[in-house]
Amino acid sequence: MTDVATNNPTSETRKARFREAYERSLPDMAALPDSELLSINLDIPSAVATTLGAWKEIALLRDQVMGLHDFDVTRFDKLETYALAAWQAHSSYVAASTPAEPIQELADKAVASREQLLSDAVALGKRGLIDGERLKELKGPVGYKNVAIDIGVLVALLRERWAVVASKTALSAEELDAAETLADQLITAVGQREQAPLVVATAADNRQRAFSLLIKTYDQARRAISYLRWNKDDIESIAPSLYAGRQNGNHRKSGDGGSSEPATTVVAPAAPPPSAAAASAASAANAAPRAPATPQVTAGFPGSDPFGK
Repeated sequence: MTDVATNNPTSETRKARFREAYERSLPDMAALPDSELLSINLDIPSAVATTLGAWKEIALLRDQVMGLHDFDVTRFDKLETYALAAWQAHSSYVAASTPAEPIQELADKAVASREQLLSDAVALGKRGLIDGERLKELKGPVGYKNVAIDIGVLVALLRERWAVVASKTALSAEELDAAETLADQLITAVGQREQAPLVVATAADNRQRAFSLLIKTYDQARRAISYLRWNKDDIESIAPSLYAGRQNGNHRKSGDGGSSEPATTVVAPAAPPPSAAAASAASAANAAPRAPATPQVTAGFPGSDPFGK
């Protein structure tokens, strides 16, 4: 019935099932027309928690749901998977939207590392222990990418002659490793910053699609259960409304077990005060003599019975 194992998962298994559910849901997410995407008007972690908490009791009604006419039980079976996928999509979106390590902080460390490497490399070059001409290939300390590239060149140059220069410099092999790691972090951070808008946009679209699948499927399950359990009136104990925490005195509720959402109250704008000219005209109209009211004429001929008797 369910396509994701949930029997006492360990931490790693729990992480894996979220990713697996997300990957399983990708085709359904991609097939969802843009016109059917829903606005994210709920806290996704809360909606997921409610769905996963209710899934065990919902699943017990599967056989009865199958007997309903024109009901897609395939989607019903994927409800838990969609909930897990929504969590993964939300987590990915939050991660993509979280600022990475400040680039300037990395750059400052990288510039200092570059200068240290360059200082020792110049001294070794003057002694003929390394090829000093290759130092002319350096880009300079201006620009994040240039700094990262220069560190890579200096580290490579020193490592090529490390057997010779190791005893001639205060640099250590660990410093070379640290410098190389720093350059990698800097160039990665630069790349992530350049790609951030596209990554965030993709993550946002996937989150909206996963959310839409979850809400639509959960709503259909609630409709089916509400029909089956109409006389029991226990829909909220089996599949609680995902909008329960948002209900108040001014809301609309579907009569078929669907989600309840707050209604929007439209307040008409107040009429603007009349202009001076309009006020003067109204005053003159009120002061002018009025013609006597026209007497009401009843139906029929004069003197006849108005009811035609």
